[in-house]
Amino acid sequence: MTSVEPARPGNQASIQRSASRRTTAVFSGLVVSSLMMGVGVSPVSAADDFGQVTGTVLGLGSDDQLCVYALPAPVTNSEPGVSPSTGQLQPIVPPSTEGPCADTPLAVESQLVVDGTYTFEALEPGAYRLYLDDPRPDESTVTGASQWVPGKVLKTSAQIVTVEAGASVVAPSTTAFPARYFNDVPPTLQFSKEISWLASTGISTGWTGRDGTSTFRPVTPIARDAMAVFIYRLAGSPEYTPPTISPFADVPTDNVYYKEIAWLAAEKISTGWPQDDGSRIFRPLSPVARDAMAVFLYRFADRGALEDTAAAPFEDVPTDNVYFKQISWLASTGISRGWTSADGTSIFKPYAAINRDAMAAFMKRYALMTNTQS
Repeated sequence: MTSVEPARPGNQASIQRSASRRTTAVFSGLVVSSLMMGVGVSPVSAADDFGQVTGTVLGLGSDDQLCVYALPAPVTNSEPGVSPSTGQLQPIVPPSTEGPCADTPLAVESQLVVDGTYTFEALEPGAYRLYLDDPRPDESTVTGASQWVPGKVLKTSAQIVTVEAGASVVAPSTTAFPARYFNDVPPTLQFSKEISWLASTGISTGWTGRDGTSTFRPVTPIARDAMAVFIYRLAGSPEYTPPTISPFADVPTDNVYYKEIAWLAAEKISTGWPQDDGSRIFRPLSPVARDAMAVFLYRFADRGALEDTAAAPFEDVPTDNVYFKQISWLASTGISRGWTSADGTSIFKPYAAINRDAMAAFMKRYALMTNTQS
């Protein structure tokens, strides 16, 4: 399948390993006496108060650059996911004004991947998550997606790397998400970058034609079975053994997406519709309505009970709407911005079907919201 973007131009400048920047902040409560499973430790020749982390990134071309950021785990700051001034979601790594991988408010240190490897020479003892990102995300219409070590989209799926004073730890090897595109998604399409992100992360693989072209069908409504697959992959494709008896009467165990749909039910993200005989149905081939999408993402986020919202963010979603709280949450996070009607009011169109291009935008905004909030 023709899906991988050729190496991006403009990267011919020589790459120098960025100098290690030692943070002076002390993150209390983060010191852990042993390493998480799968991470090995070896003595450092010059023992001191700091530890070293090394790692490998596979799948990079000779001209590709990638930055690695070390973030405390749990995050010790309260950086919001939505900017108070603009109301828009903020990137996890704000644009840098110094060097390709300058320190950011969220990361205590950053390094440039050189020849597929990176080294943090001096980190405070504690627990960290490692985040990989392109230092020039706006220089190409199609770029590989950012990710958490070891190759996860969401921070909640990242592996914790524990640093001990005077020791060196080897982080799990990670394969960089490749830049991918679909032949039916031109750069001029409204959500082209979001769709490219969906392809790069592997959340959507699209369709491969007989001529080898790859298509996404952006203006086609997304079906409920595909939505289940998208959410499952967004979660990092967790280990899960589906039951031998389907939770839904209309989804047999030999359904191509049975595992993902059963996982959705097991996580209580979808409860389906009850029937007179006591069974439940999922309606896998039905389009996903926008109000249902709000509920799916809200439950996936595991938000629990929501506080009452005084004002309705959308004119067409009154406070007595059965999903008013979930839709209001979607608006408050910046995941959905709705439409501005002729009279200046915002509308959500709760019963309209979601096209696949809009779903890509919702998925990326959800990931951004999750990855930036503590």
